[in-house]
Order: sequence, then C-alpha cells, then structure tokens
Amino acid sequence: MRFSTLVLSLLILPALAFAAEQKVTLNVSGNCGSCKKRIVKAAESIDGVKDAAWDKKTKVFTAVYDDAKTKPEAIKKVIADAGYDVENVKGNDEAYSKLPDCCRYRDKTHE
Repeated sequence: MRFSTLVLSLLILPALAFAAEQKVTLNVSGNCGSCKKRIVKAAESIDGVKDAAWDKKTKVFTAVYDDAKTKPEAIKKVIADAGYDVENVKGNDEAYSKLPDCCRYRDKTHE
C-alpha cells in the first residue's frame, strides 16, 4: 500500500508543478533598450515570474509565470507602476514623468 501511494505521489506531484506554469503575452508601450530593461525588471520583481522578455519592435511582452504565486493582473500592475502602458491599463503618470526622454513613448516625436 505504501509503495503504491509513493508511486502515485511521484507521478502526480510533477504533473501539478508543471500545470502551474503559464505564459502571458501583453502589449506594452515603450521605445528602446532602456524601456526593455525597466519592463523586464519590473515583471521579474514578482515572485513566480521568469523568462520575461519585451520586444521593442513589436511592443510585445511575454513571460512564464507560476500561477500559484502570481496572476497576469499583478504583472500588468507592476509594469504600469513602472510607467508603462499595458494593454488596457495606463502606466503610472508620475513614474512615466521620471522616465528618460528616450523612453517617453507618449511623445509623438519618438514614434
């Protein structure tokens, strides 16, 4: 009986751990490599987020996250708090105003 319980546990636990890993894809405004560093750093500050990336050409952010530790809304919030617009969430205006000039994506001269 103990052996069958152990075998069952060894089969189920890895499946549960794998099932918790999810991928999120978001549109995030930004302009440059500095934006990329800030966006990725903000997302990776959340426990459970890994493999975060942002493409400055497509403006697409992707990350793998553990859904037992965080949710996409938390990832959106932390990126918005850093000053970046994330899909339907406007970036924090105060944080945006502190971004370097090259990162001011709302300024039409940088588009």
